Amino acid sequence: MKNYFKRVYKNVSKPELIYWWVLRILMIVGMIYSIFDKTMDSYQPAQMAANLVGMFAYEICQMFPEKTFLRFFSHKFQNLSILSFFLASFGGAFLNFYYSIPGYDKVLHAFGCGVGVYVGYECICAMQLRDKKICPSGIAAIAAMGLAFAYACGWEIFEFSFDQWFGGDAQHWDLQKAAQEAGGVDKVFMLIPLEPERLEARFALMDTMEDAICNTIGAVVMYIFLKIKPYRHKGVNNINKIIEEELGKNAKEACER
Repeated sequence: MKNYFKRVYKNVSKPELIYWWVLRILMIVGMIYSIFDKTMDSYQPAQMAANLVGMFAYEICQMFPEKTFLRFFSHKFQNLSILSFFLASFGGAFLNFYYSIPGYDKVLHAFGCGVGVYVGYECICAMQLRDKKICPSGIAAIAAMGLAFAYACGWEIFEFSFDQWFGGDAQHWDLQKAAQEAGGVDKVFMLIPLEPERLEARFALMDTMEDAICNTIGAVVMYIFLKIKPYRHKGVNNINKIIEEELGKNAKEACER
């Protein structure tokens, strides 16, 4: 266990570790508070607990066997992924920002899918390091965007399943509840205008499709960023060069033997 923590945190800076734990402690405090607050939905603590697990993604990845690509993830991905989990659960659900701040959910979807592309890129890089395979940065970026859309699709499936079989309101199908939380139907934020007489019938569909639009915007923006600045495929962090040097070194040692 001692070796595990030493290996996991040897490259993590003190500011990064402090940043991670401040967000985690706030999430734990909010989760405990929601357990005893009778005005909150009963599923709130469970939702926050699930997101809290996600906030330990890097540490969990390092628990897998050495031959799995998850062990090759850089800890840097957690600097963004942990913020995404925190904003979604603590900010959106616990502090009720989904309803009290117009467009919060839409901005979060764009940000979250952008983070998904970033994590997808780190995933491709981890696979490269594990398999010792070269991959052009452009292919890594487009593959990362595909992975992000898979994450986004999986999230929408989760929301549908949660509402359909467990009585949730993740897709905001209940217009009256949304209006109550927002302070009136006129305060319910809609990215795409909809006639009042059609709002109730199409509210859940509009919510899901607006999420998909924002997901696409966030993914495309991050994809363009990675195309311009593939930070793991250039400079001193160029993993293609690192892999080539390692393969060359191994070949030379094999010849010498």
